[in-house]
Amino acid sequence: MNKTPVFIKLILAVILVLGVVLVNQPPMATAELAKQEEPTNLVHIDVTYDPGTKTYSVGGFSAEELRQAGAPQFEDSVWQVLSLLNNATLKIHDDLIDVYTDDNRLLSIAWDGPSREILFSLVNAYIELGEIDMERAEAWLDKADIEISLRKTKELSAPLQIALATLVQVKVADDGALSVEGFPTGMSLTPETLALVDAANVENLKLCWNKGVIDLQVNGQMLPQATLYQGGLNVLDKAFGLNLGDLTAIFGSSFGAGLVVGDADPLTGECVP
Repeated sequence: MNKTPVFIKLILAVILVLGVVLVNQPPMATAELAKQEEPTNLVHIDVTYDPGTKTYSVGGFSAEELRQAGAPQFEDSVWQVLSLLNNATLKIHDDLIDVYTDDNRLLSIAWDGPSREILFSLVNAYIELGEIDMERAEAWLDKADIEISLRKTKELSAPLQIALATLVQVKVADDGALSVEGFPTGMSLTPETLALVDAANVENLKLCWNKGVIDLQVNGQMLPQATLYQGGLNVLDKAFGLNLGDLTAIFGSSFGAGLVVGDADPLTGECVP
């Protein structure tokens, strides 16, 4: 699980190299990717747990992988509560939150604009993560399909399901520091990668990833579509010791990012297959 940022850095490096090679080529017709009428941000997370061994699995990652990634261990009081349930599910869809226990509906909560505004205000007041951008939060949650399932079983959890239409806003500061949706990540681009950015005169990138298919715009110019194959990447992983881990969940997902460099305006929009 802790290897995912390595994969993201690899994708960024590939993109930036493509930008250096292609950004100065004759311009192609620039057009937005085809959009569906109802873009949805889908995130389904499966969690399995075993009170007997006090272990849990999340999104297809085993208990051992989670431990290596520094995932927290639960106190006995938490395990006592979990042992009383066979399963529990939280669903957020459009303007409603539903909670189920043992496949029976327990609670429904309104999740409309006013309800979300109250929650954002509480988060801003009590959690020091920086001010939540209400407009961006609405872009993410207005048509969200989020499901978190807890299941008492010794089985490995199902792989993470991600299909995000809304672009993730990424900013690269002058010193290479990366922030996502306005929040600092603690990660930075290497000096070599920053040099590639300068060489290509990159001001912004729009990347749409759909199960290995990459659509990329550099400074508003559409580049040829590329496809990255999991099998070939696994060969490179073994040959060069990249330690990328199991990429099945990523190659089964779709998402997009709008990356800007310096003080450029953030990119907005959707990625739709």
